[in-house]
Amino acid sequence: MSPEFKTEVDNVTSLWGYISSPFAQRVIATAILFFGVWVINRAIESAIDRIANERRIDINKRTIYQLIAKIIRYILYVIAFTFMLEIFNISIAPLLAIGSAVGVAVGLGAQEVVRDTISGFLILTENQYVIGDVVKIEDSVGEVVEVTLLSTILRNGLTGEVITIPNGEIKVIVNYSKEYMNAYVDIPMPYEMSTDSIISTLQDIVSPMNYEGALSPVEVIGIVDFAQSAIKVRVSVKTEAGKNYEIERRMRKDIKNALDEKGIAMPYNTQTVHLKQ
Repeated sequence: MSPEFKTEVDNVTSLWGYISSPFAQRVIATAILFFGVWVINRAIESAIDRIANERRIDINKRTIYQLIAKIIRYILYVIAFTFMLEIFNISIAPLLAIGSAVGVAVGLGAQEVVRDTISGFLILTENQYVIGDVVKIEDSVGEVVEVTLLSTILRNGLTGEVITIPNGEIKVIVNYSKEYMNAYVDIPMPYEMSTDSIISTLQDIVSPMNYEGALSPVEVIGIVDFAQSAIKVRVSVKTEAGKNYEIERRMRKDIKNALDEKGIAMPYNTQTVHLKQ
């Protein structure tokens, strides 16, 4: 046997001896374990993306699915790490004790984060609002631009302000984008006209009105208030969600123009001052 061949045989033998050693087998087993976890996680993420694309689910449900995938990922890696310790014959009892102490400390310091996360999960699962809805949360009104587990972000349509609200602080939600809304306008009419004449005149004005986004004919609801200088009559129409404000503006304009054409002036507050000589 030549020296070169003998050297190669010795190298193969030593390599095989290393691979067959208990430590090398533990390393290989750990690598296979974590590779399997990585493959499972990738399969779960691909399945979620496929479901989201095929069913065209909304952003809230997509966020929930992604959250579930993350939770599964962390659980799998924790389990894999535990198995790795077992493979290397390392007792996990001290780590469990340390983890419990750390968990208590983190839990006490992150109560608000936990509260926001739980509230955010409930908001997403109950579908209370989605991105694009116009909502009122506490004293803030705006369009929902983002929903996360920790917070809800609104943009005010008038000022452009971006408002971030922690989910844990949300108690009352008013959603202006669910199914339909009612657009209504209170029209001030002069006391000099009889009530029957007022109703008849406004009915003639609103009957031909037809707006894009309206779900019903415009109708005169009736007298809603006897104000100081005018009789207020309400005109209303059912609209698509989010169309009510636009239709209200158009109704005000059209009704004012129609009253001007009929020579009926809208009353306004006046004040008479008497001077003593």
